[in-house]
Amino acid sequence: MAAAKGSYALVIGLEREQRLAVGRMGSFDFPAGYYLYLGSGLNGLESRVRRHLRRDGAKKRHWHIDYLTAAPVVEVWWAADGRRWECDWAGKAQEWGGGIAAPGFGASDCRCRAYLLYFGADAAGLAELRDELLTGIAGKLRGVWQAGKGVPFACGGTAQAAAGR
Repeated sequence: MAAAKGSYALVIGLEREQRLAVGRMGSFDFPAGYYLYLGSGLNGLESRVRRHLRRDGAKKRHWHIDYLTAAPVVEVWWAADGRRWECDWAGKAQEWGGGIAAPGFGASDCRCRAYLLYFGADAAGLAELRDELLTGIAGKLRGVWQAGKGVPFACGGTAQAAAGR
């Protein structure tokens, strides 16, 4: 069976402000609060997401998000339809109040301003954005996983149902 391909979003909860050096991009101040990172896994969606969820400290920092995923990932959204939705989702995230956390973060392969958006301490805008994406506007999500509720892609790469989120 071929690996699922598609796009994903990581909701990251940063408990306190941190200054992080992000590879060649330089250093940025990341205030406490919720962040939404958008990415794609066109060579294996499940393996990409699982890599981001690893917190063993041994993974090599390859992508910009690798510098931030020491913080807990509290939710993962995905669409395993073989498409890249990052640009569409980034635009929608900004409409729902997501601010650019670090210009260019994660978006080195396109013209988007960034694939990391900051939502502050209140996750209400994120919940509303997720619900809008689940209804099919700007790329229909196929699954949602929340920390503490099993493992993402629990059925051998098949997205678990978004219901019960």
